[in-house]
Amino acid sequence: MNKVSVYGSFTQALFFSGVVSIPKYLLTHYKKIGINDSEMMVLIQILCESDSNPYPSITTLASRLTASPSDIEESLGSLVERKLLAIERYWNPIEQKWGNSYSLVGLIDELAELWAIERSQQLEEERVLMQSQVSSNLPLTPTNPALDNLVQTFEQELGRLLTRLECENLDRWLSSNFSEELIIEALRRGVSAGIRNFRYLDSILREWEKKGLRTRAEIEAEDAYFQSRQEKKTSKPKTRATKTTSSKYENFYL
Repeated sequence: MNKVSVYGSFTQALFFSGVVSIPKYLLTHYKKIGINDSEMMVLIQILCESDSNPYPSITTLASRLTASPSDIEESLGSLVERKLLAIERYWNPIEQKWGNSYSLVGLIDELAELWAIERSQQLEEERVLMQSQVSSNLPLTPTNPALDNLVQTFEQELGRLLTRLECENLDRWLSSNFSEELIIEALRRGVSAGIRNFRYLDSILREWEKKGLRTRAEIEAEDAYFQSRQEKKTSKPKTRATKTTSSKYENFYL
């Protein structure tokens, strides 16, 4: 068999010998949960055997590692003591007997908690970064109390940070002489209608501007007037046309 054939046969055997699936997050974070390199290699060998042998012996592990059996036993004991690894009993239906198996539930729980903490920190950093970018990119006066109050009110109501363009919309409305209470009233009505985009709020403000409404009191008065007109239309009795029938002899007797 020539060298090319040997290499090709080995490559095929290598890839068909199976693979061990190890989460990347585990490989990149095992140090953060207190697992050393020796313990990690023991865990990898346990994962390697999990399909065919859920409870590999220390002898089996020692045959694959450079560590001594006593060192492997010490690593296993440390992992079990810290509840990253557990030994569970299970029923083997093929051999009809009870056996042991290693459980990695504790390890997964520890990684999940670490991931949740890191994710929370990441979201907080993104929020702070976004806030700083919005503040630095806005050509606005940071000491404008009306704008500051509007930004805070909108963010609380919408449950998110405003974008730079949305903040510019608020500033433009204030520059167009829309009062703070009028803008908040438009937001309230938009939320009540289930529509929270700024285009819809702008249409509300422009409609009030056409009608010359500048305060919330004027808007409420306009609403009351419109409501009363609608009620009059619905409550106005319908007059039936009375059909008059005249006798063909009426004019004769008159």
